[in-house]
Amino acid sequence: MRNFIILIICGLVITSCSFFEGTGVDFEIQNNTGRTLNEVQIKTTDGSKTSIFKKIESGKSVSGFLKMDTDKSDGNYILEFKRENEEIEKFMNEYFSNGTGMSHKIIFEIEADTVKFSTEHYY
Repeated sequence: MRNFIILIICGLVITSCSFFEGTGVDFEIQNNTGRTLNEVQIKTTDGSKTSIFKKIESGKSVSGFLKMDTDKSDGNYILEFKRENEEIEKFMNEYFSNGTGMSHKIIFEIEADTVKFSTEHYY
């Protein structure tokens, strides 16, 4: 019985997403503007590795994992993008503490005149 419990614990540790990816948060960015978005970036105020997408076509979405291995304090996530031939827009949202996100996934829905933000938890 003891070996069975140890086997289960080892299995959970090995299959854990954070075991392989490190500290961070999943994200999704949806383009609902009717236009192409350029130079789309997601990062943290604390200097995480930035995820950069050259462009996101209208009606498309991108997703990924934002590593936060260098984030050791409190801060926010930053979404930056450029609409066709316009200035860079910057949106800050969702708080993290001590380099750990409050949510498991952050979702940005970029509309023609606003950006909607939501979160998901995996438990």
